[in-house]
Amino acid sequence: MKFLPEKTANQTLVDYTECLTDWYVDKIPIDYRKKRGQYFTPNKISELMVSLFENIGKIKKIRILDPGAGIGIFESTFCDYLKSVKKKVKISFDLYENDTNIIPLLEQNMQTCKDYMAAKGFEIDYKIFTDDFILSNTQIFNNIEKFDCNKNGYDLIILNPPYYKLNKESPQVIGMKNIVSGQPNIYTLFMAISAKLLKNGGQMTALTPRSYCSGSYFKAFREWFFKTVKPQKIHLFDSRKEIFKKYSVLQENVILNAIKTSKTPENIQISVSKGIPTDEETLMIRNISYDKIIIENNNDIVMRIPTSEIDELIAVYIDKFEDNLESLGFKVSTGPVVPFRAKNFLLKKINERNDFIPLVWMHNLVDGMIKWPLENKGIPIGLKMTKESFKILIPNKNYVLIKRFSAKEGKQRINVGIYLKKCSNSDYIGIENHVNYIYKKGGELTIDEAYGIATLLNSKLYNQYFQITNGSTQVNVSEIRNFPFPSLEIVKEIGTLIRNLKLSDVKKESIIINTLKIEEKISSELLKNDN
Repeated sequence: MKFLPEKTANQTLVDYTECLTDWYVDKIPIDYRKKRGQYFTPNKISELMVSLFENIGKIKKIRILDPGAGIGIFESTFCDYLKSVKKKVKISFDLYENDTNIIPLLEQNMQTCKDYMAAKGFEIDYKIFTDDFILSNTQIFNNIEKFDCNKNGYDLIILNPPYYKLNKESPQVIGMKNIVSGQPNIYTLFMAISAKLLKNGGQMTALTPRSYCSGSYFKAFREWFFKTVKPQKIHLFDSRKEIFKKYSVLQENVILNAIKTSKTPENIQISVSKGIPTDEETLMIRNISYDKIIIENNNDIVMRIPTSEIDELIAVYIDKFEDNLESLGFKVSTGPVVPFRAKNFLLKKINERNDFIPLVWMHNLVDGMIKWPLENKGIPIGLKMTKESFKILIPNKNYVLIKRFSAKEGKQRINVGIYLKKCSNSDYIGIENHVNYIYKKGGELTIDEAYGIATLLNSKLYNQYFQITNGSTQVNVSEIRNFPFPSLEIVKEIGTLIRNLKLSDVKKESIIINTLKIEEKISSELLKNDN
């Protein structure tokens, strides 16, 4: 690219990188950047990430890897940060970037950093690799190519990797098949290889979606990753829209700082900001026991992130329940009707024929119940029963239905509605693929069971528990299945109370609190703004 902006005398290195970034964003179409998962790190986030590294000034020569360098915001941040370190540290940067539109900007930015720091008495070296980061390192990851991490590993790795799903047949997925399942997101492959390339005692700091913290798709990754590195610090953002607001991205992000070691730390530092930290904002910081963050149970490892004392108390309280839906005799499945596959059977109008089957979508979940029929922009409301469509129908029984996706900025992550078989005279119903459903295998949910399960899952108690353990807007079958639950007797008792009492007189959270005998510290929080 010609005529790139030059650094002005009054710009810091970070300011100059921001200038180059704005220039690039203005010139390159959004569709191109979105396809490549390019969401550039804001300067204040970059400063926060660099500050999470420990003992930078105590190493004479630091080898730093940035596996998705972009225009080089992390490198300019490191350089600006080093000016505050009295000791003259030598830094060697290895940078991966394979977008030919970005490489000229990265080269100019890095040369500017090198020249500027040399004038201040610092020695900065850098290499830019234009190869695919994952494909270049899969043989090392799979131990095919010898790699001495203490000799060739990095002291520090910092990354904001691209975020997008990979095709199962892509060479990146095939090369990393031991830690992937389903359709993986590329960012976890960046994290895994980065952890592999650290030297023992080396640190990595990553800005990524929070979705890897739980869920079956990331199970193999978590098992490998948390045995290789140990989290030291975690930073969360209250808002999902502020971090990449410039790019109109709604994403729950987390910053993880981890060290390559087999030794388990005693505590993990948790910090929280509303959005991009400002100089005026005081971060909320807590030190929480490691075993309350990295949880090993049910043959799985998950990363929970309680951000307050109440979060900790809720997690401990619910974890005491000895049952889950499966142990109570219930099953959880995903609606089998995939619209584009069932397009030949979809009906937009009700008819009185025997072959008409009601179809339930996410929008039919209204105020804790199922409202059907419900017009919504011409979306089909039924299915035609045929020999071919019969396999995607389920018997008309009592069910608890759960939206698979929640509103991105909504406080209510688990949205549940009760479906009672009296809603339809049909022998069968259809449930669309964006809805999960709870049922009793070989039997039927009683009305009290349905109300009890739905009330618990819709409650503030379970929604807050879900947010501690899950950073995604998606509510997966495996997570619902493994939720700790009170005994069946208590579930039924809650259902009976909710069903028989007027909710205008008795608040649902109060019923749960009284039935479960929840301690006052938790209950006072749950009763705030209860309707």
